[in-house]
Amino acid sequence: MSQTQDRTSEGQRPATANANSLTLLINPASATAEAYRSLRASVKFAGVKPSVRSVLIADAGSKGQHTSVAANLAAALALGGDTTILIDADLRQPALHQQFGVANQSGLSDWLATGDPAAPIPLVPSAIDGLSLLTAGTASGNRGFGAAQVDYLSSDHFVDLLQRLADTDEYLVFDAPSLADVGDALTIAARVDAVVLLVRSGRTKRAAAQKAKASLDRVGARLLGAVLTDSGGGLRLW
Repeated sequence: MSQTQDRTSEGQRPATANANSLTLLINPASATAEAYRSLRASVKFAGVKPSVRSVLIADAGSKGQHTSVAANLAAALALGGDTTILIDADLRQPALHQQFGVANQSGLSDWLATGDPAAPIPLVPSAIDGLSLLTAGTASGNRGFGAAQVDYLSSDHFVDLLQRLADTDEYLVFDAPSLADVGDALTIAARVDAVVLLVRSGRTKRAAAQKAKASLDRVGARLLGAVLTDSGGGLRLW
């Protein structure tokens, strides 16, 4: 295994997708699954230059749906034949490790804490061929979390990570905290190729969605469009 990517961290077992959360696995013929395939097409064939390789799910206030949307988009990309890395950049309340049934013992925050651009990246392969997971890591959530961990996302070392992962995988999908709560996602939005805004019907207020879009515009994020959840049909694209 090269030092560029360590596909299975020592002591970690391969992640197994949680059938309760990945619509593409449990109900692949559903309207929601088709909507995720449409979202995949929007990412792959956006018609913008440079082409989209890294994308952030920016939550305007869905009350926690960003993790599921990010996971299903990443799964759609991998199932379509593109190698994909799903990255948990929610260092405050990480959840992707739970969704995929893997320990959060080494991940993004641990790699960023090394300060070493050449350090092995602790990726974990999933049950979906071509999809790997980078959990938030031990220096996140309630385990020693502090302001320094959020500052990692603004560092040049985070840019190093993007460059290394983009060199070897087709797509990077980022999960991050809600824009309505903290500004972490804005830092990532300014670094990635594109952003998809997440809005939840009946929960995200219009003013919150407008504020989220204005914030993304302010940092120069490239907005591909918006995803509306709980709309009656499950998932809709704007």
